[in-house]
Amino acid sequence: MQRKKLGRPLSASVAALFKTLVKTLVKTLVTTLIIGMQPVTAASATEWFKLTPQPQPVWLELPALVEAVAQSTISAQTSGRIIELPFDVNDLVPQGAVVVRFTDTEQKARLAQADAALSEAQVRFTEQDKELKRVQQIHQQGLVAKAALDLAQANFNAAKARQQQASAAVSAAREQLEQTVVRAPYSGILQQRLVELGELATPGKPLLTGLSLEHLRVSAQLPQQLTAARQSNAAELQLAGGSSLSLGAPDLTIAPQGHAQSHSFLLRLKLPVADYSAQQLYPGSWTKLKLQTGTEPQLVVPASAVLWRGEVAMVYLQQAAQPSLQPVRLQKLQNDQYQVLSGLSAGQHIALDAKALLQQVSTAQEPQ
Repeated sequence: MQRKKLGRPLSASVAALFKTLVKTLVKTLVTTLIIGMQPVTAASATEWFKLTPQPQPVWLELPALVEAVAQSTISAQTSGRIIELPFDVNDLVPQGAVVVRFTDTEQKARLAQADAALSEAQVRFTEQDKELKRVQQIHQQGLVAKAALDLAQANFNAAKARQQQASAAVSAAREQLEQTVVRAPYSGILQQRLVELGELATPGKPLLTGLSLEHLRVSAQLPQQLTAARQSNAAELQLAGGSSLSLGAPDLTIAPQGHAQSHSFLLRLKLPVADYSAQQLYPGSWTKLKLQTGTEPQLVVPASAVLWRGEVAMVYLQQAAQPSLQPVRLQKLQNDQYQVLSGLSAGQHIALDAKALLQQVSTAQEPQ
């Protein structure tokens, strides 16, 4: 009997506690739903950006092949045995570096012989010059005939000619000696080595083949859009890493005759002289050439307004009730901007800082 009396007050207290817990839980859920349904106003976002059409360049994109402009084969200009080959295939050769050296014993002997002949000719020229002056003085006094003066003048002219001939022979011998050392005409890559140490080189024998990485051009097949390409005032190269290289006003050469089957025209663009190894532009590699053919109004949004979820791009679009995420298609531009391809229209407002607004929305929807 006592247990029944004690059980009734205990059941009543449990029921009261359960009732209190249910009321608290319902109140919390209602509060959370009310907070989540409250719209995020413009003041809660950092700033809103109005979409306005802006003039953007229109590009003609062409696949292009990188070619070397300065590509040549070095040949021997004198005879001699090869005693030095400092560089091997695929080595980077600076401009003016020695690439081949010949024996120069014969060339030095010829230069010494030419120098001796020049010294003799100079002595003879000095002697005939003095003789001519003496004959001229005596002739003015009337002591010698005119024939003696003519003979002295002829001897002087002959000595002068022999001196000039000897001087030219010295220059030729010195040039032959200098040609025993072959230097790189420009900095570049050594492609082929056609000779080996100890071989005998004769004039005209090919020695090395190389190309320059600073003198490049790109070639592409241009569709029948000749007028647009000729009027282009800006060009860019799309590099492998996604960056672009601005070329300024392009130096274009378009072939006057098109291909009979593809109806395309060969286009060549000469690149400014520079070292393009940092951009990984090498002869034989493919790249994308972009020629600006005009401008047209486009919608542009900053990178801070875009939320990326994998490959899907979204922006916060301002609406009457609350901002909503709007999927969009974008194209990457320079200076951290994107061109809107679809999903938005002019006059709409989007959040300038999408990540900050996303954090505010998440914070507001958290249960209190």
